[in-house]
Amino acid sequence: MPKSQINVALVGARFAGSFHMEAYRRVHGVRVEVLGVASKDPARARAFAERQGIPKAYAALDELFADPDIDVVDLCVPNLLHKPLIIRAVQAGKDVICEKPLTGYYGPPDAGEGDLIGRRIKNQAMLDAVMGEVAELEKVLTQTGKRLFYGENWVYAPPIQKARRLLSAAEGTIMRMTGEESHSGSHASYSYQWRTAGGGALLGKGCHPLGAALYLKQDEGLRKFGRPIRPVSVSAEVAQLTHMKEFEKEKRHYMRTGWQDVEDWGSMLVTFQDGSVAQITASDTVLGGVHNHLDVYASNARIHCNINPVDAIVAYAPEPGIFKDEYIVEKIETNGGWTFPSPDEDWITGYYHELQDFIECAADPDRQPLSGWQVARDCVAVIYAAYVSAEEGSRVKVP
Repeated sequence: MPKSQINVALVGARFAGSFHMEAYRRVHGVRVEVLGVASKDPARARAFAERQGIPKAYAALDELFADPDIDVVDLCVPNLLHKPLIIRAVQAGKDVICEKPLTGYYGPPDAGEGDLIGRRIKNQAMLDAVMGEVAELEKVLTQTGKRLFYGENWVYAPPIQKARRLLSAAEGTIMRMTGEESHSGSHASYSYQWRTAGGGALLGKGCHPLGAALYLKQDEGLRKFGRPIRPVSVSAEVAQLTHMKEFEKEKRHYMRTGWQDVEDWGSMLVTFQDGSVAQITASDTVLGGVHNHLDVYASNARIHCNINPVDAIVAYAPEPGIFKDEYIVEKIETNGGWTFPSPDEDWITGYYHELQDFIECAADPDRQPLSGWQVARDCVAVIYAAYVSAEEGSRVKVP
């Protein structure tokens, strides 16, 4: 019997928590209440709770996980905390929402601050460690019977969902896909080192178009054969383009620099079980705002999914400051000249639809999310296999 109300607790009181709160306010059909929030800084949790109208600010995570009123734990935390907090949440009897990526490699136990593990640890060792973590997570999820709601917003982006419906109607074969997420550099301080980010552009940005490609092939396989079509191999290249000597000589940089042992550009070619392919690129070296797209080349159709920039409205200002503080679009370097203001950025990127699905699933014990375990698991398997490929210069089997 579906529940009429779902109670959520947030872990994290920064950027991700804020836009998740806005998405919860858009949920309809099922009553959802965010009852509490926890942070490593209790004062920040209290301030966030007051600002967002949340009744409880937990003094510690133990208090959150022990709260019998909570149905779902929403993890809005750095990547390296995903795996341990997923395990704690499901062992406490809660379903769990986890932002991308599912998990990653953050170094051996003796790795300390400033340890550039991306330069000294072999990528095959990273892949082996990550797949061990994936196996541990799968075991715990199976034992507890709780569900992972994987926060891959591209799966829910309206252009991707429309593509899915068109492909279903066309009944053709997806032969290849090309996708990219790029911009001028992450604002998150943890993203500059492997020890805190788990990888560079391929993991932090490439996971999005890859997640959408994995989802579309999964959906095609389920429709046609009753089982997903999964990735089997990957070839990749990575680079640190902002470390090029000519670039470093330039007096002014318009994109973020400072990447240490992680790549600021990467591209991978993924081959699926049926022989189809996906070309995925990710970069921190693209000016002009976020560049998000996926092209699908089917046997009887071609579909272009343009998530960013959206040209529903185009604006021009002869100099920065004309539009004052009015929001334009994420990651843009200047609001002067021609711009593409997003009428509703979180809608077009799928965040509202994502949490709508997760809450509906939480209310119905027999329902699985569109973005769940399979996409989450295969995404990290492909990306870490891609890191091995880039290091060894060969095609690598996806474990």
